Amino acid sequence: MSKDYYNILEVEKNASKEDIKKAYKKLAKKYHPDISQEANAEAKFKEINEAAGVLLDDSKRANYDRFGSAQGPQGFSGGGGNGGFNPQDFGINLDDIFEQFGFSGFGGFGGQSQSRGKARRDTSLHKQIEIELEDVYFGTEKEIAISREGKCNTCNGVGAKNPNDVNKCSTCDGQGYIIETKQSILGMIRSQRVCPGCHGEGETMKNPCSNCSGSGTQREKENVKIKIPKGVESGVTLKVANKGSYDKDTKKYGDLFIKVYVKQSKDYEVSGSDLYKTLDIEFVSAILGDEIEFKHFDKTLSLKIPEGTQPESVLRLKGKGLPHFRYSDLGDLYIKVNVEIPKKTSKEQKKILVEYAKTLKDKSL
Repeated sequence: MSKDYYNILEVEKNASKEDIKKAYKKLAKKYHPDISQEANAEAKFKEINEAAGVLLDDSKRANYDRFGSAQGPQGFSGGGGNGGFNPQDFGINLDDIFEQFGFSGFGGFGGQSQSRGKARRDTSLHKQIEIELEDVYFGTEKEIAISREGKCNTCNGVGAKNPNDVNKCSTCDGQGYIIETKQSILGMIRSQRVCPGCHGEGETMKNPCSNCSGSGTQREKENVKIKIPKGVESGVTLKVANKGSYDKDTKKYGDLFIKVYVKQSKDYEVSGSDLYKTLDIEFVSAILGDEIEFKHFDKTLSLKIPEGTQPESVLRLKGKGLPHFRYSDLGDLYIKVNVEIPKKTSKEQKKILVEYAKTLKDKSL
């Protein structure tokens, strides 16, 4: 056996086709002559192509394993160059390797470079807003100031003094990029770069607008009213259509995206649409039971304290929490009871407590 193809591809003799493909892609990235810095890159690349061409072909691999030759017992002729090996014939796509180096496709493998077209402008606008918990409960409307690229008033978004002054770029035929080809050991490799004639715009103009210098847009400020729905959750992003920047190519405005943050409340803790609140009650109310009232946003609620309520007990008021953001139900309100022990008592109060203590089994009191 003149060459050890398994050793060349750095795989075991029982390696699967997938293992061989992975090994080939790894070595192709390392030794391709157009991108490799290795001194022996071209010779090494020919060698790994020759090895992959044999080991990925079932018939050739069987002959090689048995006779040491892909052609059987008559001997292996060797075959220079890439040995007719085409990675795409074996489901190997090398585009993902070479795109990072600026290459967009392999003409020599029969692949076509993918036309990506002119880069589209990001016309979206992003803002943040803080609201109070009361705004979540009731819903509200806020006004925010934005600054965006609007349609140029002078040229009406065309970019030129006269619409007839705008022409398709003759260098790239309106694509915004040009394709360059380079001869390699595998054939013609294609690369893509921004068109130098139009700088990626896809068009040229004779007399750019004096106001916008050809961009078709001008800076403008606007106050936008944002409707905040009931139950909105902190971190939710709301969209306001057509309040982003203007794109003269599509002749449309982008959208405004508002990320909502809810300020921390001093009265409530929030978990989804449920609210948590701590209420102080007298120890007598905890012992005997009671009914207390407290303010809850725009209304007064009543909470029934059961007899013998223990400190830090949690009582639930169903449907008294926040509105749900995505459906119509309300969350719940959970009340944690804090039983207050008086620091001072009058003589009469002490007398009453002593009489109470006498009724307890624990006489040490």
